[in-house]
Amino acid sequence: MISLFRYLTQGINQREFLAEEIPDDVPNNEEEEASSKEHLDESAESNSVKSLHDNELELVPDTGFRVSTDVNEMEQVKNAIEAFKCERAIRLKTFPRCILGLVTQQQEKTIQVDNETDSFSIDLDKIECTFSPRINDYVLMECNVELRDNNGNDQHEELQVVKVTPSNIQPKLRRKVTRVYQDWVALSDSSYVLREDIPLTLHLDDNVLVDLIECKYLNFTNRAINLQILEKTFATSKKERTQNGNCLHGDLPIVFEGDRAFFTQIWQKFTVEVKVTNNLNRKAELLSVKVLEQSDSQFTLIYPKNPVDIEANKSIALIFEVNTQTYGEFRERFQATFDKFKVTRSFTIVVARTAEEASDAKSLLVAADYHFVPGKSANQRNRLYANKVWANEFNVIPGEYLRPRIRFVSVRLEQFEVPRKLSQMYFTLEPRNHMRATVEREYPQLHEPLTIDNYKEKFSLFLYFDEITTFYSFRNFDIERGRFQRDGDFLSLRVEKLGERRPSLVVGDSVHAVAIRKIDKLSEMKFEGVIHKVMFDRVLLKFHSNFQANYANEEYRLEFFFSRYALRKQHFAIGQIIDKMGESFLFPRKLKKRKYPQLDIKMNENNEMILFDTKINWYNPLLNEIQKRAVFNILRGESDNMPYVIFGPPGTGKTVTMIETILQILNCLPQARLLVATPSNMAADLILQRILDSNAVPENQILRMVSQNQIEKDLIPKKLISYCGTLDLSSAGTCEDPMLVTASGMKLRCKKDFIGRQRVTVSTCTTMGSLLQLQFPKGHFSHVLIDEAGQCTEPETITPIALVSRKRSQVILSGDPYQLQPVIVNSFASINGYGKSFLERVLEFEPYTKDLNQFPTTSGYNPCVVTKLLHGYRSLPSIMSFYSKIFYDNELISEVSATDSPQEKVLAKVQGIFHSDSPMPHSHGVVFIGVMGENMQDEDSPSWYNMIEASEVFMMTLELYRRSIKSDQIGIITPYIKQVLTIRSLFLDNGIDMPKVGSVEEFQGQENDIILVSTVRSATSMLKFDARLGLGFVRCNKRMNVAISRARSLLVVFGNPFLLSVDDNWRQLLQYCSQNNSYLGCAVPDSVFNPKESSPNEEDARTSASNDSFESLDFVG
Repeated sequence: MISLFRYLTQGINQREFLAEEIPDDVPNNEEEEASSKEHLDESAESNSVKSLHDNELELVPDTGFRVSTDVNEMEQVKNAIEAFKCERAIRLKTFPRCILGLVTQQQEKTIQVDNETDSFSIDLDKIECTFSPRINDYVLMECNVELRDNNGNDQHEELQVVKVTPSNIQPKLRRKVTRVYQDWVALSDSSYVLREDIPLTLHLDDNVLVDLIECKYLNFTNRAINLQILEKTFATSKKERTQNGNCLHGDLPIVFEGDRAFFTQIWQKFTVEVKVTNNLNRKAELLSVKVLEQSDSQFTLIYPKNPVDIEANKSIALIFEVNTQTYGEFRERFQATFDKFKVTRSFTIVVARTAEEASDAKSLLVAADYHFVPGKSANQRNRLYANKVWANEFNVIPGEYLRPRIRFVSVRLEQFEVPRKLSQMYFTLEPRNHMRATVEREYPQLHEPLTIDNYKEKFSLFLYFDEITTFYSFRNFDIERGRFQRDGDFLSLRVEKLGERRPSLVVGDSVHAVAIRKIDKLSEMKFEGVIHKVMFDRVLLKFHSNFQANYANEEYRLEFFFSRYALRKQHFAIGQIIDKMGESFLFPRKLKKRKYPQLDIKMNENNEMILFDTKINWYNPLLNEIQKRAVFNILRGESDNMPYVIFGPPGTGKTVTMIETILQILNCLPQARLLVATPSNMAADLILQRILDSNAVPENQILRMVSQNQIEKDLIPKKLISYCGTLDLSSAGTCEDPMLVTASGMKLRCKKDFIGRQRVTVSTCTTMGSLLQLQFPKGHFSHVLIDEAGQCTEPETITPIALVSRKRSQVILSGDPYQLQPVIVNSFASINGYGKSFLERVLEFEPYTKDLNQFPTTSGYNPCVVTKLLHGYRSLPSIMSFYSKIFYDNELISEVSATDSPQEKVLAKVQGIFHSDSPMPHSHGVVFIGVMGENMQDEDSPSWYNMIEASEVFMMTLELYRRSIKSDQIGIITPYIKQVLTIRSLFLDNGIDMPKVGSVEEFQGQENDIILVSTVRSATSMLKFDARLGLGFVRCNKRMNVAISRARSLLVVFGNPFLLSVDDNWRQLLQYCSQNNSYLGCAVPDSVFNPKESSPNEEDARTSASNDSFESLDFVG
């Protein structure tokens, strides 16, 4: 029997090997051959013919013979088969071979492939072929080779090709169109694509996604197949140099004008000129002009051939000859060398068959020019392009909205347009510091303290900044040339990386289509397409019915716009709030008590509430004393027209307290109607679910107001659908459409009278603002309760509050001023106070400040206006004690047992993962793993990631899985969206169950048994950038607080200790872990224990992290 290992590894001539090794006792009579075939017939291995790849030998048994069913014989058969796998190949004298070759000829169904020694003619219908081979492609032929005897003496090979594949394939690569020829198109990086493989017409600078295969054609090394045309947005165009050279930069010292020419004749010679203007105050010496020739260049310099002087403020003409050798689109580059600098510019040549084709090509180049704007920096170009779109005055033909526009409403909101002078100041070429000075000079209230006199003006300005920055960021979506696809009743538009982009597109946003070719008056208008659905990688739009019906695959320049409705509601609310609630509510400088409490309720020493000698039962009897006191204080309502604050640190049960408050108000105040608002839909769903779980509110007395976006995205939990409804804003009697109840129980088009009957209405703050247009009578709603109020901007908080009046109402704010504040997209507004929530601002006034001397039994807070919750139910004491010490005056009390609790049992399962020289305490649940990673950034994204940290987090998760931890017990937090995507890809690409991975904002209000934190940053040079934009963890106490307070049993932080130790709080965490033997990884820097010994880099980092400056947010890629 021949050894398979010998067969595969011996480096001798195969013919000699076979001649030497084939045994002499090959069966020659029929009986012996039949016996061998019987052994093969019962093979437990595959029974079908397979190609022999990668040195794997398989045999196909002959058929038609039976074998014995005796058990012993069956065992012998199995053993024989294993041994015979090698021998059979030799008996058949057949083996596999892979041959590399070049396609030299191609016909309809056959190709000829040559290699160094042979030529092969291959019928493509008789083999497996994974692509369409073309002349000049390198291919790999997978063959079966059979040895045959010649008259029993010599042997020769017979080769059968069974499969042809590319010799090498590189999938899913981005390339750019560099030249367009009649039959093929040149792409960047020495690749090309045949016209027949292109689904649509390609033009210069188009971006494509392709698979590349090896070839040998001219100077190309790869041919592209499976081509997809990618969208070309301003976000990608802005990174390229302008096609027009210096003609857009009139303030530069040397300006080039003239960058394109169009022809309709081939094999002709033409001259073209490029005007060069010297804007210097001195003579400029042009030493030489050189065409950066390609092998197929059609561009030749005529003048000047020698050095020439250009006087100050004078011009000369560069003259070139164009030899139109072929049809297509080409970009020729030339370099002008001056006495002190060089300038490289390009010239576009289009050779068309007809004047119409030339005109179309010119229109496309003009469309491409729209995305090219002047500016020395990317930020300047961003601002000027945004201003170009902002200032466009087109007649817009409106699209079809989800519901027809309402003609009659009780209160019609103004448009609240951004003042033109403000947008002009913002979208300017001036450097940031000049822009900042101009805005501050024109709007001095920005730096003035907030007062009742400048309240409306200042917050209106912040909302304008918000709108400008969102508009500015939306330019990232704008597409140079886009096409729609029909999708039922909609036109569909593909948007790359739709789920990753920020800001997100939502239902109600719109796309404006601008015709590229101006052929009539209609083509000079914009057509608005309203987004009706947002899918994974595309949006479904509805335009005006005529556009929708007649669209015929034309290309349009596309501009994206967000719905301004939420901002308009906030503008309206801040204009109403002063009259409705007054200065004492917005600026509660003094405690003002009611003449009579809201409810004359009392509480005895057993924490039982008594109303008119009747004991009021607790819906949740497990509330602690402080939580019960908070509910009691709110019900009693002694303060007059002042917000009541439930100050709830992490895990202290503020939502539980809020639910009890809602239920007790409904129970004790029968006439009360409650508005319960939250910053997010997830938080609103949680509130609703908790209310329903109490079984204390009848179904017909509670409504969850939702937006159309929630419905279209299918984001409403199924068990809550029957409690949800949308709003009909039409005035009573003006709309005949009745309220519609779907099969799932959802209520569509809820009228004013229906909403008015509900005792509890739950929604987000901005969606709640729609009720402002229904003009409910004063006092209709009695209470507004806002959960997670610290995450809302002040205008968002004010929006639902504007629905109540000062004399017959109560406002309750629940939140934590030391956790995440609102997300502010404009850093200028943020550093001027917009990032401070109403909750945080109210707590700065004297009645709300801490005074332990006056209120020693309530943590120093006046119980008439504030209750601070202290008992923690989430984390092990080792976790809670740390964030309690650095953020909450060391007052928090853990109600979780360190020795006998579910949290402790989870920790016990996983603590063995961490090996250190000295064992960490049994109940210690905080670990720091020092990682010296590297900050990385992709070309198409401004966000950051750290691959080393991501890998460490992934490997830690696998270790947790090995200890029977499930994915839903783990949360992974990181401050950068790119790190989120990087970590997610590690799980998805490897087919591993993925835990929740998200940003800090996504984990606010959430908790998990185990939290893994990836801090990402490893370079002090980026701390200044993070500080300006409120990113990262360093010097951001609120973000750090949220990250480290989500864990119930175990917190593991991955980060660079040398970087993090520049922050006092992170340094304390490093000390805490080191003292408890829970620091692992790289060495701990000396500065952790000796802060005075900081390195120069650490000192620079501290300075950088503490310096705030104005920064306009760049587009997010």
